[in-house]
Amino acid sequence: MFPFFSAKEKEQVIRNTRSVVYRKGATIFSEGEMPDGLVYLSSGKVKICRKGILDKEQILRVARSCQLLGFRALCADEPYRASAKAFDASMVCTVEKECFLSLMKDNSAFAIAMLQHAARVLGDADGRTVSLLQKHLRARLADSLLLLANAYGMEDDHQTLCCQISRSDLANLSNMTTPNAIRTLSTFQEEGLVSFNRYAICLLNIPAICHISSHG
Repeated sequence: MFPFFSAKEKEQVIRNTRSVVYRKGATIFSEGEMPDGLVYLSSGKVKICRKGILDKEQILRVARSCQLLGFRALCADEPYRASAKAFDASMVCTVEKECFLSLMKDNSAFAIAMLQHAARVLGDADGRTVSLLQKHLRARLADSLLLLANAYGMEDDHQTLCCQISRSDLANLSNMTTPNAIRTLSTFQEEGLVSFNRYAICLLNIPAICHISSHG
């Protein structure tokens, strides 16, 4: 955010920002709460999720460090429509609402950047919606693995995802049941596409995973 601000505005942001470290699994904000500021993920990994029918959790998207959380609700002056939970230990900075709105009003470059951010998030959400509604199980799981790779990167071996994710979270990200996610992931392993242990997943054949993703 700072590249858009003058020295005075930077001081204003720092003065009106609070930082909190959340442990793995902790809730950063909950569906139904009113936002009290602009939430910025300084470090860590976060999932944005929403409860559906019978309280089944659906992961809408994942966030990495240097990304904004809950931006839409803040600008719409509405309650959060989803919750944010930490995948692992995460530091979150919140710029107070009044400070944020003042900057949006007085700094056009910052306001345009926020508008562009909202447009990108909406575009990504549209793409995810089509994927979850139209693709088969294999393609949806492939999409989720590629999404995690793009969001969090790989370990030094260039195969292991830099994100330890439970099978239930992987299922919720792929809009499938946990047994279906486990079976599909096991099939991918039998085909030499992935390997995995309890939480770590290695992508052994990314071109083939991309092919599955793109062919639905």
